[in-house]
Amino acid sequence: MQKPPSKSPKSSFAKYLMAGSGLAMLAVSGAAYAQQAAPAATDDVETVIVVGSRASQQSAIDRKKKARTATDSLVAEDVGSFPDRNLNEAISRIAGMGITRGETGEGESLSLRGNGPDLTRVEMDGMSVASSGFDLATNGTSGRASDLRELPADLIKSVDVVKGNTPDMTEGGLGGTVQIQTRTGLDFKKPYLSMRVAGDRNSLSQRWSPDINIVASRKFLDGRLGVVFNVTATRRLNDSHQLNGAGANSAAGYSRFIDFDNSPEKTFQFNPSLVSGVGATDPVSSWALASGTGNFNTLSPLEIVTRSANAKTKADCLAAFPLYTATELNTIAPGSNNGNRQAAQATRISEQVTCLNQWNDYAPNLWRDINLTQYENRLAWDVRFDYRVNDNLSVFAKYAVTNRDQEDIRRNRTRGEILRTTVAPNVTPSLLNNTNIAVGTANVLTQVANSGYYIYNAGTPTGSTTFDSTLGGSIVNNAFANMGLGANVVPGSVKVDANHYVTELDITNAGINYDNIRNDQIWDNQYLQVGGDYRNGNLRANFMASRSESTYSRYDKRFRRNALYGTGKMRVLPSGLWTVDFPAGFDPDNMENSVVLNPPAGTTPAAQALSARYSSNVGFDYSPRLVESSEDQAKFDVTYQMPDFPVLKRFKTGVSYRKILNDSWGGGGYSPKAGVFVPTNNLRGILRACENQATTSAANACVYGYVPNATTGTSFRHGTETLTRAQLVALYQNSIEYKDGPFMPDYEGVDGLSLWNSIDIDKAFSQLAGTVNYNFDCIKVCTGSDGNVYEQPVGKSDEQVTAAYYMFDFEQKLPFDMLFDGNFGVRMVQSKVAASGFVTLASTRKNITGVPATEWNPNEGVNRVTTTNIIKAVDIAREYTDWLPSYNANLWVVPDKVVLRYNWSKTVARPPIARMWPGGTCTVDERIEDLIDAGQEDLDMNCTTFGNPDLKPYTATKNNTSLEWYPNKDTTMSLAYYRQKVKVGGPEQVRVTDQPLFGGTGEVDPVTGRPLSDFLFSYNTFLNGPGYTQSGWEFASKTAFTFLPWKLRYTGMDFNISTNESKGASGYIDPITGANVGIPGRADYFSNLTVWYDDGKTNARIAYQARSRVLNCVSACGFNSDNAFAFPNQNPRNFVRLPYNPGEPYYTQEYGYLDAKLTHKLSPNVELYWEGRNLLREANVVIGSDDRGFAANDYAWSVVYGGRRFTFGLTYRMN
Repeated sequence: MQKPPSKSPKSSFAKYLMAGSGLAMLAVSGAAYAQQAAPAATDDVETVIVVGSRASQQSAIDRKKKARTATDSLVAEDVGSFPDRNLNEAISRIAGMGITRGETGEGESLSLRGNGPDLTRVEMDGMSVASSGFDLATNGTSGRASDLRELPADLIKSVDVVKGNTPDMTEGGLGGTVQIQTRTGLDFKKPYLSMRVAGDRNSLSQRWSPDINIVASRKFLDGRLGVVFNVTATRRLNDSHQLNGAGANSAAGYSRFIDFDNSPEKTFQFNPSLVSGVGATDPVSSWALASGTGNFNTLSPLEIVTRSANAKTKADCLAAFPLYTATELNTIAPGSNNGNRQAAQATRISEQVTCLNQWNDYAPNLWRDINLTQYENRLAWDVRFDYRVNDNLSVFAKYAVTNRDQEDIRRNRTRGEILRTTVAPNVTPSLLNNTNIAVGTANVLTQVANSGYYIYNAGTPTGSTTFDSTLGGSIVNNAFANMGLGANVVPGSVKVDANHYVTELDITNAGINYDNIRNDQIWDNQYLQVGGDYRNGNLRANFMASRSESTYSRYDKRFRRNALYGTGKMRVLPSGLWTVDFPAGFDPDNMENSVVLNPPAGTTPAAQALSARYSSNVGFDYSPRLVESSEDQAKFDVTYQMPDFPVLKRFKTGVSYRKILNDSWGGGGYSPKAGVFVPTNNLRGILRACENQATTSAANACVYGYVPNATTGTSFRHGTETLTRAQLVALYQNSIEYKDGPFMPDYEGVDGLSLWNSIDIDKAFSQLAGTVNYNFDCIKVCTGSDGNVYEQPVGKSDEQVTAAYYMFDFEQKLPFDMLFDGNFGVRMVQSKVAASGFVTLASTRKNITGVPATEWNPNEGVNRVTTTNIIKAVDIAREYTDWLPSYNANLWVVPDKVVLRYNWSKTVARPPIARMWPGGTCTVDERIEDLIDAGQEDLDMNCTTFGNPDLKPYTATKNNTSLEWYPNKDTTMSLAYYRQKVKVGGPEQVRVTDQPLFGGTGEVDPVTGRPLSDFLFSYNTFLNGPGYTQSGWEFASKTAFTFLPWKLRYTGMDFNISTNESKGASGYIDPITGANVGIPGRADYFSNLTVWYDDGKTNARIAYQARSRVLNCVSACGFNSDNAFAFPNQNPRNFVRLPYNPGEPYYTQEYGYLDAKLTHKLSPNVELYWEGRNLLREANVVIGSDDRGFAANDYAWSVVYGGRRFTFGLTYRMN
């Protein structure tokens, strides 16, 4: 497969820049050392004032040198002088830290040495920083990650990234811990006041927004009481312009459904050696034989893939998987309506399609533009009191609030897509239902004139359709192969390159689809902390207690419309992005194009004449979510210095307690008892237009207004609203959100696109009666169909963690003036975990009516059953204890200059919260129950997915070896090698069988009352995955060029680069090539280069940050809305179902971000500053695999561009 050269020089530029910077740092560090060591040639000494950046750098170097384990630091010498307003971005400048940049380009979450944000602990003043609640509410996953965007940087004193471990550190950071320290009320020597006012502008919206901060401090009571107050208020206007061709859930990429070029060579080749997982060598399906003895088995996944790989032509595929004959099918017990035989033939046809998929060409999915605005108000304030009781004891109290109120509006516009069909009216099938059809007859599809759909893959199976294959009498279903596929692609317009990628085509029946989502999100976090420090000679004692409370709420409001334009041209650009050309004269803002009445319903002209005409349904949705979390924490530490004791110099011990509570409410809705329903909060209203014909009967006439759904289910808080066509057109017209200006401005490879008018969802909803219940009234409790109030389902977790530790510091002088020191100790952690969720207990009973036509029987009446559902809360708890030893050893080869460090420790991190919640649906089926009671073995009842509170924490051992050089106060250079061996991995979903799920619980069948402990169950759950190893190198250096002449002596440079490599069973496999592509979210390298200037009056800083590409997943990452990308292997997020059509790994492309900041003091009290972010116009670009893609274009799946950001501000300090 041919691949084009890279169109972007950024990759090579970044690598050469980083390599050159490392060599330069080595050279200048040597020069700095030589300069320091050289004797003075003259008595004239020029004084260099250490201020600002240089002072901060000296402090950071000193903290690193004196740390008790592997640590890197950032220090702000002055209030408000932290280098970045966004804490995530500031911390990401440290070696080993990685950052996830969101859709708007803002740094959102941190990772450390390949460990994600949920495995990186973040503390502020020794207290846990609250998790954001976002991932728990939206993805139902971790719930552990912290988001530092809401924390103000103005009062930050220092940040330590601790990569090693000591026993006194709170567990939870698998790769390490981020420790943030803020200023205290006693840090200020005299009254202090600073005010900062700034304006911030994004290049996409070009709108200004304010950023204001005030810090005030004063001492009272003769300097014994210090008070500091800090408040930051920010209006953040984040914008994002996106082009997305990655299909459903942005995870599909290019699909293979049609062989456009009809070339004899395969587009891809199956590899049987990659088939793996449970059932790989078992039949895909099996049915009982009609004889009553034995089973009819289909081929196994391995056999299917092997036969497909061996096929050289399409004819070979049909020969390898011949359709079953009537004789063969008749050996199978028919089942209800001949369902077993139908399923067997459908499986065989899917096997044929699997083989034929190897010739299909890569074609784009839908092509979508997204205009995202995330406009939010951020308010953070805190007040701290520090009181020096006496010379030995000081105490403090701090209260902090951090709030974010975000208006997230996503305006999706789909300009074109390939549509496929196998049914009328767009194509004509050759077979008709309820007619006599011989087994094996082909269902040949033919074109319908003027339909805009054309037949592709003619003469080969593309799927199957089920028909009742008898005329009259009982239903006898059979599956028949669809020969060909209808698609809205004009023949002759398709261009396919040498790599079997479509590069241009014309589409018909096309329209613009607008999908608008408004998502208001609110984060409310409160922290209360008290503590004290006692010092008396060699004894020191610290105590601290805190409580944090966090609430996260959100709702999705969703509204849609479309506008048909007919025929358009889709073509790929050199960047790999697509564009769509509309026909001349098309006006997407003409709302008449959005309300088209469909033909009247009815199978005969007479029935159609009596019907009313309806438009297609338009959905208006509402999906609220709520997460409430809290953490209580207390700890007490005692330290005793032993300066005169041989070898051992310090002893420290302590205890701590934490209680973490999480409650999460989602859509809800359930049946607490038979016949009673509590409504869901996932509201899915339907809006439509209706017009009567002159011949419409009274019974079929339009019924206008809002009609809620019946109370016989959980959906009665929403319903259907019917308007006249003119009313619906007017509703659209009155809801327009007008937008103008360029789309994707100044982004290379995209030209000529403009913003589009969209729907203002609030305006649209205000005109609908059906939105009356679109609120949070039912999120926790709700009135059921019987008029009583019930609690909604909630996922709960209660974690109590008690820890105790001891540690010793040691020190021993060695010959040649060397020094050996370090520490060792053990931490004991005892965890009690309780989780509760809502479980659906379903009882399926045979219908015994006394009427043969409606009563259950084992043949055609096997599905005549009734299922009763009851939902109830289930609580499960467990305890576990972990012992976490650690030691740190330092050999000072040259005292205070050169040190060789080694750290080893055992660490743990708690598993994702949502994976622990018990929940799901378990069904007791009378049909299976009777077989069990009759003595048949190996039969299970079935459940859906259940959380597992018995999940063990991630467990790892890690070591860090580093060589560090400190030639002077301004310079450091270090090289480290780290290795982390994860022995107990993260949760992976598995299918377990023969499990006594309800053993000892006392739960019973909701209909019969029979104990559920009588049965074994099969269900999906989460078990700890296999271990893996991560390792890498880190090089870090800092220096001030004080030895240079003129103004250059005020400059300095920081450079670091870290690598990461992962090995082990965990990770993804490319289902076509078999390559192990690693773990999602892990970068091979992350590097930073910062050049600064600071003469005490003017401060300038330029920072460049580069990161390698990062694996996202393998398409379609467990999603299968388009029935594509299925393959039978063990990838963590996989979908396995016939027909097989393997996906490919996809990545976020490597990037390089350039930021700059300039500050100038107008006077000792007043300074101006300017910041520029993303000066190189970088974007998050998702790309496909290296060995796939266009022959002459880049291979971009999607581009997410957050624009550039500029800030102008003024700071006033009174001190």
